[in-house]
Parts: sequence; structure tokens; C-alpha cells
Amino acid sequence: MQARHKVLNGREAVRVAIVQTPPAFLNREKTLDIACAKIQEAAAGGANIIAFSETWISGYPYWGEGWESRLESWVQVRTAFYDNALLIPSDDTRRLCEAAARANAVVIIGCNELDSDPASHTIYNTLLFIDNHGEILGKHRKTMPTFVERAVWGCGDGSGMQVYATDFGRIGGLICGEHLMTLARAHMISQGEDIHLGVFPGAFRLHTGPSLEEPDDTGEHFWGYASCRAHAFEAGAFVMTSCGMMDEASLPAGFALRDTLNINYAKGGSAVYAPIGVAMAGPVYGDAIVYADCPAQMIKIAKAIIDTCGHYARNDLFSLSVHPRIPGKAAQSVRAVENADAGALNRIADSHEISRAQLETAVQRIASDLPV
Repeated sequence: MQARHKVLNGREAVRVAIVQTPPAFLNREKTLDIACAKIQEAAAGGANIIAFSETWISGYPYWGEGWESRLESWVQVRTAFYDNALLIPSDDTRRLCEAAARANAVVIIGCNELDSDPASHTIYNTLLFIDNHGEILGKHRKTMPTFVERAVWGCGDGSGMQVYATDFGRIGGLICGEHLMTLARAHMISQGEDIHLGVFPGAFRLHTGPSLEEPDDTGEHFWGYASCRAHAFEAGAFVMTSCGMMDEASLPAGFALRDTLNINYAKGGSAVYAPIGVAMAGPVYGDAIVYADCPAQMIKIAKAIIDTCGHYARNDLFSLSVHPRIPGKAAQSVRAVENADAGALNRIADSHEISRAQLETAVQRIASDLPV
């Protein structure tokens, strides 16, 4: 590998795009139509990496959710929420993969994801990563839904908190309040991000009232900007801050909990930050595609000053320990080894040229991270 290939996979620059347009709220089919069209539009604008906002498929739960909810209205909304969630993989994700391949662009899109395990019916707040060849790179489920979000989403296990090597550089992402989890951001930085995506349901203030979330139309008060700018500087990476947009026209007719909706702050506000935390684009409000050209030189120069995982690291003083849960297939493999007889264990150890004691120790370490 040549030195220059360590940044943006050797490219002089990449062009990123944030799609800031409303989905068809709780209508997966129409939302996918919009997604495919917008991917092509962004690609025609020269984008190599195309991002959508938090749970863009098929809409953030902007409605009120609590024990005081009207039963009949709540049942209608939650049924639609379930029926329009995304399965990964599925025919729906195949459409997105085909659109990414046609566009020759990496696509990162937020979704309400229904667990594909037939025994589970939990929905997750998920980021889906698709490469420019139309292959699913992976998915990240929000590890801790914020405040009332816990009424609609489960907690992700952290196994998808990964940075992916692509033709356009190393790309990772976190969801909204995860940017306030300092160790989560440190974990992403430790994997060598070139480009980081932060997704949010809108740009909002928490301190002015009368509602808890009020629009930030000036770019001064939304905490997401401060967190993303800090991440850009700390990671020495470009940061795409994708903020959601929703309007009355995109809501279904007769939406049962319309009187509880707070979409006033969902006006966009997306931005892109350079590796020293300076805004390169935005915040932009309204229906738009936000573009930014990201030169590799900016990363190289930022790293010359502060290289968080290199010359600026003090591994003798600090360490980071991460304990993601192991996905189902890996768990099944561990259980199979645990239940194997002595002869089978010896054969497995021999095939890997290790001792049986080393095999058993390794399995015990892995098993300690499995869900009970």
C-alpha cells in the first residue's frame, strides 16, 4: 500500500451529499421510490457518498407516545409503524442496493428496522450502509434510544458500531444522542474514520420553550452541531451532519395522532464539517441536497497537528474497552463448540494449530460477551 491510500482510499477528494427531503411518512413503498430518485439525483450532482437522515425510512416518530395516548388512535399509528418498518435484507433493501450500484455511490440511510428474527418483533433505529457496488456493508442499531424514544425502539447491541473501508475511504456513523456518548465516539475514531455521518431528526433547541424541542433556525443552539464539530477535530475526519425534514404535505391523510405531532423543528439544517471543525457547507434549511467536496489534503494536514490515535495518543495512560454483543450465528457457533465432545474439540484445535486448552480459553472469553 502506498502512503496516500491511507486517506480516502488514495483519492484526491470525494464529493459527499446529504439528501434533505421529507419521506412519505409511514409509507415504505413511496419512501423507497423517493430514495431511489434522490440517489440518482445526488449522483448526477457528482456525489460519491450519499446520506439520508435518522429513520428516514419511513419517518421519525414525531408523535406523542405515552399511557395517556388515545387507544384507537395509538393502535392505528403503531400498526402502520410496524407494517412500514424495513427488514434487512429484503426486496426493499435490494432496491436500495441496485440504486447505489447504478449511482456508483456509497449510500447510508436511516430506517426503522424490524428485527428479522422470527421470534422477535422489536423495531430498531438503524443506519444501513451500502457500498457503491450494491452490497450491504452492515447496519448499526442505535445503542440507547433517547428519552421517550425508548417507547418505540429497542437498544442496539453495539455489534454494528463499525467503520467500513470503501472505494471512497473509511466511513462510519452514529445516531443522534450517541454523539453525547464520548466512549462511543472514541471507538469510532479508533477505527480510522475518514468520513463520519451523524444523523438527527432535525435541528432543535432544548431550552427556549414552549415545547421541549423547538427549531434552531440560526445554527447557534443545536447541540448536534457542537458535537459533530468536536468529532471532526478529534477524529481528523470530515463529518456529515444530516438533519431530518418533515412537512404537513408528507403526512398521510387522517393521521390519527396528528394533534400530538411536533414537526416544527424538522426543517433540515444539515451541514458538513472539515477535519478541523470548520463548516464547509450549511447549515442548510428546507428541501435540498447539501453537497461538499472533501479534499484528502485536509485530513493529512489535520493529522499532522493532532493525530488522536497516533502521536497524540497516550496508551500508557488511557485505554478503551468495547464489549459488543455477538450476532446470532456467531453465538450459535460458540454454543456448538461448548457442547462438543472431547474428540471434536481436539479436531477443531488441531485444524487451527492450537492446543485444546487454548481453544477452550478463547471460547470462554467470547462466551462471556454473549447475551444471557
